[in-house]
Amino acid sequence: MDGVLPVFKSHYSLGRSILTLENNDSDPDESDSIFDICEELKLKELILIDHNMSGFLQAYQNSKDLGIKLIFGIRLTICNDMSQKDADSLKTNNKIVILLKNEEGYKRLIRIFSLAARDGFYYEPRIDYKNLKKEWSDEDLSMAIPFYDSYVFKNTLYSNICVPELDFTEPTYFLEDNDLPFDNLIKLKVMNISNKTQKTQSIYYKNKEDFKAYLTFRCINNRSTLEKPEIEHMTSDEFCVESWKEKNEKV
Repeated sequence: MDGVLPVFKSHYSLGRSILTLENNDSDPDESDSIFDICEELKLKELILIDHNMSGFLQAYQNSKDLGIKLIFGIRLTICNDMSQKDADSLKTNNKIVILLKNEEGYKRLIRIFSLAARDGFYYEPRIDYKNLKKEWSDEDLSMAIPFYDSYVFKNTLYSNICVPELDFTEPTYFLEDNDLPFDNLIKLKVMNISNKTQKTQSIYYKNKEDFKAYLTFRCINNRSTLEKPEIEHMTSDEFCVESWKEKNEKV
């Protein structure tokens, strides 16, 4: 698809976004609503990728009420063997995105996330390729490889040993540019792996001026400080709607 796709994350991804899923005109003193943003920008579809299933029903109902097509997915940790619960197993952890296509896809995604949450490690929902493959159907689900925290990202920057076992589907690889020093390196790695790519913009807040509020929110959840936030790849004010609009104007 041409252009840069906006990929939203909501407050249901605890500690990750300051955008809500409310369906009303936001009070100036309240957090911005993803649906208010969609109406303001006249978006006909909403790509919402959260870290859990908690916000799906609210997003589905509000999308339906507003006549917006909802493309919903979760960002999930995957590893090579979820039964291996030790420090070494963490070196195989990486992120994937699973998007549902239909009602059966919703049921499959519920089962996948339920298993990951029940048998995760260190309180983090986690699944392995073997168990994901058992539930997979290309008719009902699609997969994307996020730009950050994917196996490409982890293996390149942290010398991890993530070995993807994706023989059961062909994922789309997301490409981003948020003015971070390693963005171009990861982009080149991804483009050497797959031709099936899509430019995206991760959106966690509305405008660049909201970055400090967002970072403060992240630091509170991370129990760190603004001077030393200790938050990976969050030292950029590009993760916003304003940045997405600027990039699309250049396309």
